[in-house]
Amino acid sequence: MSRNQKATQIFSKTNSIRKISKNHYAVESQNSDIIYNVKKLAKVDVWACECKDFHYRLRKLDDKHCKHIQSCILLQDSINTENKIEQTSQPQICPNCHSSSIVKNGFRKLKNGTQRQKHRCNQCRYRFILGENGFSKVSSDPKIISESLNLVMSGMSYRNIARRIETVHQIKISHVSVNNWIKKYTELIKEYVDTLNPNVSDVWSLDEMYLNVKNTKKTGKGFHDWLWSIIDPKTRFLIATEVSKKREISDARKIIASGKKMISKNPNYVLTDCLNSYQEAIRKEFENKTAHVKTKSLKEGFVNRPIERYHNEIRENLKARRGLGNDESAQTFSELLKINHNFVKPHQGLDGKKPAQAANIELNLGPDKYLDLIKQAGTKVNFVNNLGKRIKKVTIVNEGDSIKITPKTGIDKKIWREINDILKLHEFGWLSNGKDSCWLKLIS
Repeated sequence: MSRNQKATQIFSKTNSIRKISKNHYAVESQNSDIIYNVKKLAKVDVWACECKDFHYRLRKLDDKHCKHIQSCILLQDSINTENKIEQTSQPQICPNCHSSSIVKNGFRKLKNGTQRQKHRCNQCRYRFILGENGFSKVSSDPKIISESLNLVMSGMSYRNIARRIETVHQIKISHVSVNNWIKKYTELIKEYVDTLNPNVSDVWSLDEMYLNVKNTKKTGKGFHDWLWSIIDPKTRFLIATEVSKKREISDARKIIASGKKMISKNPNYVLTDCLNSYQEAIRKEFENKTAHVKTKSLKEGFVNRPIERYHNEIRENLKARRGLGNDESAQTFSELLKINHNFVKPHQGLDGKKPAQAANIELNLGPDKYLDLIKQAGTKVNFVNNLGKRIKKVTIVNEGDSIKITPKTGIDKKIWREINDILKLHEFGWLSNGKDSCWLKLIS
């Protein structure tokens, strides 16, 4: 039997290792009633044991770890795994009432073994987890969720994604969970990015493409929907996307109305193919104030090339899927494609930039784009976010009808002015009352 196997036996046997202190263990011998003291230096990975094997290894061998030391290392590793707590740099503030009077209140354990620290607010009794923006009530690791979104956009099916997650991360999830994540986080990110204002050109490129949809009402010769898209040919920013059953004037008007909702200024030109529905829809939506430029792509040198390229990317993505599930999933999928195109995938025609960056939208996303998008989308914008690290310089109390913010002693004048300016923007007023001076905001 190898030394590793003997160490595992010691570790597995009940009460064979007794923890004396943080780096001191008492380990029972496997062959006698002797108890060996195993110790570790506090700040370095250096172990010592009283057994004969350790002293032999100390003189003769490079590997100084006897079976007793190895069993203690196994124990430490298991304790560290059980107590692996997710770290967060979020301000210690209640997200419900903004009070800074909060206490720790248990843990939520994720499927990967990580624990999230729960808190309870002493003011409103609300229970919450700091830094869980966008991932509340989810037991899965946020990185697994963002990885699933990336794999969907690579063309992988939901079942294959579930298999890959289990193979790579040893975490078993269902393809139904992947589907639910797609629906939930596509909607969350969409609501967030739709509030952003892209700086696009005065030209819209508009086109439609055929989508194979399995569980839908039969139209014509088969089961399908139509995906409509508007793109800015200069920045490649995808302005709007809609799914419809037909290609009639009402359907064309719907996608144009979606574009107008996203962009406050109407375009001067709209590029389309020769579909008859476009002419009347553009005339009615823009009241003859926008020029309609028709093009037959093959004959006229791909004037509408940017949107044709985008639709080709979609066709490539859908090859492995053999169709979408239903009308609802088709719309969700089109919205996720829009998010991926604008904010995640770099564009060669923009020198590696994302279309959102070309349209002057800078969200400072890190390497994991979807993870950061979800966190930003789940963050409620309030004075707490704007104060940032300055939150440690004040005490916040929610008094029911008002929020009272008191500066702590020893605060620097520069920091005080910054806090004052931020709170003024959020309609706080300074109440001067000697030692009880504070910023105050009434809650309606």
